[in-house]
Amino acid sequence: MNETKKDNKSRVIFLEHYLTDHSDKGNPVTTEELLDAYEKQGLKVHRNTIRDDLETLKEAGIEIEDVRIGNAKGYYVSNRKFELTELMVLIDSVSSSQFVSAGRSRTLIRKLASMAIEKDRKDLIATAYAANRIKTDNDIAITTLGTIAKAVKQKKKIAFNYIKYLPTGEVVLRNDAKVYHVSPYALIWSDGRYYAPSYDEEKNDIVPYRVDRMRNVKSSQETADLRLPFEMDQYCRTTMRMYGGGKAEEEVTLIAGNNMLMYIIDRFGEDIKTEIADDEHIQVVLKVSPSYTFFSWVFGFNGDISITGPAHVKAEYEEMLRKAIGKQGNY
Repeated sequence: MNETKKDNKSRVIFLEHYLTDHSDKGNPVTTEELLDAYEKQGLKVHRNTIRDDLETLKEAGIEIEDVRIGNAKGYYVSNRKFELTELMVLIDSVSSSQFVSAGRSRTLIRKLASMAIEKDRKDLIATAYAANRIKTDNDIAITTLGTIAKAVKQKKKIAFNYIKYLPTGEVVLRNDAKVYHVSPYALIWSDGRYYAPSYDEEKNDIVPYRVDRMRNVKSSQETADLRLPFEMDQYCRTTMRMYGGGKAEEEVTLIAGNNMLMYIIDRFGEDIKTEIADDEHIQVVLKVSPSYTFFSWVFGFNGDISITGPAHVKAEYEEMLRKAIGKQGNY
């Protein structure tokens, strides 16, 4: 390659990098700015050179728009991989996730911020670190995630230990370091954590194991046993929203104050049955696993949401309340 071709190639690559780092729809760069940038790189160019280099980038598939800025002409990359608001959402998801350790979060946030134009990067990073958020100290979970994802794709079983916390706060392996052998269907992100819903032969049920509580995860050569039907959307709407701990889903009827509907929809989505009960209340029918997690959610509304049926679910909830009151009186 002769020197002229080398210079042309270097110049075009520099222009692509500069536009990516400094331009978007709200921040076009002018011809004068580009001439100055070239000069700082030791590249001697004129206006026609910039025009030709821009055409070369467009021919290569990079979408570059030009706009008028007063009497000057400006240019920006219009097919950026992410808009600024999209990066904000992704960065905030990483920052708020308890699953991702603080160190790993900083690394991911810097990588995501690098996809914005240079002038926005510091603000993206600063905003992400502004809130005091709870983070796990366990960086093993990222590696675990990769192992499970591969097993799901290859339809293989996995083996692992599961942890618990002692009253002292010490982390130990559950059930005398028992090795769990299960068949994972998928990985699900819910409430800031990853779960691996898996068929457990001992329980003859699909159990959503928390990925951050797994240890020593290994993929088996044994083919996964996926005998029970699994439909991702349905599972997320019912079981994952209110993990049932083995309880079957069923229709549960609630009576709630009119102003409670927004909270019910926030939790269960719009695919619920509602009707007016009286001037101040609505009746809601939803399909859920009536577990202690569900009961706790109902209790959190201080009586503004009540369970009215079926009778056995209402009785279980009332029994839980009686037990809680009884134990509270012991201290």
